[in-house]
Amino acid sequence: MKRVGWLVAALVVSVGLSAWADCGCAPAGNPACYSTFRMTQAIEFRMTVPVEFFYAHATTETPLITGWRVETLDGAVVRRVALSYPAGPVTVFEWELNDGAGARVAEGFYRIVVETTSAGDVANTVLLYGCCSPCYNLCCCTARPPVCRPLCGDAYLVLNAGDALRPCCGFTITISGSLSCPAP
Repeated sequence: MKRVGWLVAALVVSVGLSAWADCGCAPAGNPACYSTFRMTQAIEFRMTVPVEFFYAHATTETPLITGWRVETLDGAVVRRVALSYPAGPVTVFEWELNDGAGARVAEGFYRIVVETTSAGDVANTVLLYGCCSPCYNLCCCTARPPVCRPLCGDAYLVLNAGDALRPCCGFTITISGSLSCPAP
């Protein structure tokens, strides 16, 4: 009986140490600032132009969006969208995590870049990770990188998780029901 107890204790300690070591599961050489998203959800983004932008850049012209692209950290363009007419900064765009040919991109770091008329390129880096990655605990799936703060007066991107695109690990759970009331 003591042997089983020691075996269970050793197993608990080894799993605990593995889970603790797994908390740094992002690849080495990470960018200093990035946002994390699952491979199962689209990424919605919009550009925000703070009031300080006009003072800091001595302009009264609101930057308009002419297009957007997604690129790898080494600058290779994965997807590019050119707008037929400029859009306002409050326009919400969505990247479905596909490349220009419609194929799903791989896990890893990407940069979402919004091209503008007068604010230059406005970008934000994202890390895409799979929900099915081996992980002994949830820390690698919920680890938060440093908060990205734009410079005072600069336009910046606001990123949000969009609609679910595909099920995690091939599983989908659907719950439905109906309610009927008898007539009085």
